[in-house]
Amino acid sequence: MQRIAVSGKGGSGKTTIAGTLARLSGRKLGHVLAVDGDPNPNLGRAMGILREGPWPLLPPDTMKVEEIDGKKVSRLGKPIREILATHSITGPDGVRLLALGEVEASGKGCLCSRHAMVREIVGAAMEEANEPVVLDMEASLEHMRRGTVKHVDKLLVVTEPYYRALESAGRLVRLARELGLAKIYAVANKVRSPTEEEVIKDYFANLEVPIIAIIPFDDSVTEADLEGKAVIDHAPNGAVVKAVDGMLNRLMA
Repeated sequence: MQRIAVSGKGGSGKTTIAGTLARLSGRKLGHVLAVDGDPNPNLGRAMGILREGPWPLLPPDTMKVEEIDGKKVSRLGKPIREILATHSITGPDGVRLLALGEVEASGKGCLCSRHAMVREIVGAAMEEANEPVVLDMEASLEHMRRGTVKHVDKLLVVTEPYYRALESAGRLVRLARELGLAKIYAVANKVRSPTEEEVIKDYFANLEVPIIAIIPFDDSVTEADLEGKAVIDHAPNGAVVKAVDGMLNRLMA
């Protein structure tokens, strides 16, 4: 049992990887909670869960603020089992999806409470509900500043073999270390050649971050997206699914 967070800049493929990882985890473990922590939620579709309209927002009383030793602390306002029973969506392969909902409107408020909600749900899911967790994180650095990954066991940093993507990954690694996360792994995605693979290996060697998977560029990901399917359903024996499966085996070892 473990809590895995998947991070990366927008367009890196983190949601496709998170969705595939959740589906494969469900097959191996019998159950898994997939948490979509992105205010622009797409994890459900990446797992093959289709829904018309926006994902439902969790109600305000999901969180409460308590004062402890003069400091305000955010806590879940309901038991995690109740939250999962009333707001999670059942998907294939034993996966339950909890989507925290979309931004309601432009120019309204901040996402501070959302980050606190993600943090506490991930912590409670394992400790109280015995649910392994795959968390698809927001495509920004804000979740690091808010400590959203406080309760995760392992952080995957997804990157493409391009300078801007690598630079973004480097920032994520630095912030994760500042939060005290010990188990940080790089995931090289959309790799087209040995040269691109070497560039990524050299970059993360300098950061002293192990690469847990090298996922080749695969047209089946685009094809699946065009058809509105999860890549694991469109190409179950494709290169991406096989690479993520190998990564999961290493994470579980």
